[in-house]
Amino acid sequence: MPNARLAYLADRQVHLLFDDGETEILSSAFVEDVRRREASIDRKTSWKTQGTGARFMGAAALWDDAQGKREPAFFVALSRGRRPGELLYAVTTGVVSGIFAYDVATKGETRLVHGTDGVALSMATSDDHRVVAMTRSQKNGSCNVAVMRDDGGEVALVTDGDTVDGAPSWVPVGPEVTAGRHQLVYQSSGVGRDETGMLAGLGPSEIHLLDAEHAKLRTLVAHPDFDYLSPRMMQDGTLFAIRRPYHRGPAAPNAGEMLRDGLVAPLRLMYAGFRYLDYFTMRYTGKPMSTLGNTRGRQVDARRLHERQNLASAGEVGQPDELPRAPREWALVRRTPHGDETVVAESVAGYDFERNGALLLTDGAAITRVAPDGQCAKLADAPRVTTLVSLV
Repeated sequence: MPNARLAYLADRQVHLLFDDGETEILSSAFVEDVRRREASIDRKTSWKTQGTGARFMGAAALWDDAQGKREPAFFVALSRGRRPGELLYAVTTGVVSGIFAYDVATKGETRLVHGTDGVALSMATSDDHRVVAMTRSQKNGSCNVAVMRDDGGEVALVTDGDTVDGAPSWVPVGPEVTAGRHQLVYQSSGVGRDETGMLAGLGPSEIHLLDAEHAKLRTLVAHPDFDYLSPRMMQDGTLFAIRRPYHRGPAAPNAGEMLRDGLVAPLRLMYAGFRYLDYFTMRYTGKPMSTLGNTRGRQVDARRLHERQNLASAGEVGQPDELPRAPREWALVRRTPHGDETVVAESVAGYDFERNGALLLTDGAAITRVAPDGQCAKLADAPRVTTLVSLV
């Protein structure tokens, strides 16, 4: 029987990839139990929206259908387990959330945490100790780092403030970390709010190093023009992270540009109206309203546009859409302890390391393995991958 070599999170489901290239969707007992309960409730209340019951309920049935539909359970986080051959994942129903351990060989599921205190959006384990790090959402929209023992129990916050923290990763014992100490790296973005307290935007994502035992926090990487995400630190202090351009959002309105736009708006409206009538005339008479410029070229373009509109309305246009991929600017970078930064790969949406040092990469559409000697091999086509976890 082939062994599972990696797991990945895509479309809110956990998938297992085996040595022979086959994939399998992980089946969670908790998720299946929630779905069975939901199906049972739907059957008991279906009279409200079907047959004479729907006519009797009238408008009330419409309101119940719009507001009373419960969200099914789905996976939101995935990480390596506490021992080889094990996975940890977080599941939420929108109200109740939990963290579970899954044995890949036996397909057994163990519940570690279950409640309504907040969903774990990312998790990390360590070979050096029995503490699980995670980020948990807060009611005010922020997200902070928390820790718990790997057998479950109480969850304790180790960061606070109005920030969105994510992707914690334990630092292995090495030159940067002495034996017995608990340090982790994570990404963090400051939260901007408007005068009503609503979320208005996020600042650039930075990389922080947290020494939880000694209550020390140090910023490792920060840049006003880039987000640094998904950090991993090696034993020698080398840091890996995904770097992508930081989008500041719409710029503040400029008074001069607003005045100029107001003055030329009537001309733009008149031109748009003329072009519409020009196209309308060519469509039904074959002759343009204007004789200036390349009228033959415009006639051909209009005809092709009309044909494409007809094909689109019939659902026959073009080839199947290409799978979305991470932009080229999303790069996996390596930073030395001295701050020297080099690009390892481009178009990276997620990554992980095998225990032998091989690198697993995804651009959101496929999974690639880069061996320690640099040889690349495509492992699978996997659309919309957000998280990779090596099992070997």
